[in-house]
Amino acid sequence: LHCIKIKNLPLLFTGEHLGCFGTSKKKKESSHPGSSQEYNSSTEYTKSLVNTNQLNKGYEQLWQPEVIQYYLSILQSCSNPETLEAAAGAIQNLSACYWQPSIDIRATVRKEKGLPILVELLRMEVDRVVCAVATALRNLAIDQRNKELIGKYAMRDLVQKLPSGNIQHDQNTSDDTITAVLATINEVIKKNPEFSRSLLDAGGIERLMNITRRKEKYTPCVLKFASQVLYTMWQHNELREVYKKNGWKEQDFVNKNFAAHSTPPSSPNNVNNTLNRPMASQGRTRYEDRTIQRATSNSYRSKESSGSAMPNNESALLSEMVRKQL
Repeated sequence: LHCIKIKNLPLLFTGEHLGCFGTSKKKKESSHPGSSQEYNSSTEYTKSLVNTNQLNKGYEQLWQPEVIQYYLSILQSCSNPETLEAAAGAIQNLSACYWQPSIDIRATVRKEKGLPILVELLRMEVDRVVCAVATALRNLAIDQRNKELIGKYAMRDLVQKLPSGNIQHDQNTSDDTITAVLATINEVIKKNPEFSRSLLDAGGIERLMNITRRKEKYTPCVLKFASQVLYTMWQHNELREVYKKNGWKEQDFVNKNFAAHSTPPSSPNNVNNTLNRPMASQGRTRYEDRTIQRATSNSYRSKESSGSAMPNNESALLSEMVRKQL
């Protein structure tokens, strides 16, 4: 493995803001050329902001958005499982926090076409790589745009990693990986009935039921996460008739013992539900999502529309990958 030396890279702030879907917008108010921008979301990050003509030094380079290019290059070209796991784990950790750099990292992975690379790695047979990738996707899904793309193009790959009841298929999947996949699915579907329907169509309910009915086989954490995903699916009232037409009843989705101790997944009081928190390799991190415009530079300017339609190149990469799978 050849080590990649990351040189000092310029700070990417040039007095412009980034719109909702990557559209560059001129600042409404001009700023002094020598001034630095501050973000209230993190004292550490505020201290790291310097004049735009200066370079980041030392450890500050670790969380700059442009380092994502190096991690994605490794994920795309390397075949060593340990290296793949480490690179995916780095993205997982960088995207797990609640400060501004993590918000930037989640957006940068998408803009650098990293989502198709990660989704493709879900198809590997190396469990620890799949676990790291699934957890990275779960953290990246905090970003609304990422969530939409993962829900639309990665649902079948995620479902395929859940136990099917086939011993040969299931034996190489650890409880940690199952938990990571369940957390990603829950993050994607919890406020989106369309993706809950996609989970149904991909055979997800059968696999979730396969977990909850085999209490002797799986850990309490796996059982709890699977029950939570089923419970989340049932919260979409508009889909209940669809579920019933497919032969499923309320009892299949709502475990009375689980529901008695549950609050709605979107409830701010649901602080003990680890499914709703980002995951880092060294433990859980609470995340307070907030919409803060971020600055950009020439390297991140794009002509993408600020509407809800997907950029063609981004959509094409993921859709082509799905076609190859089918």
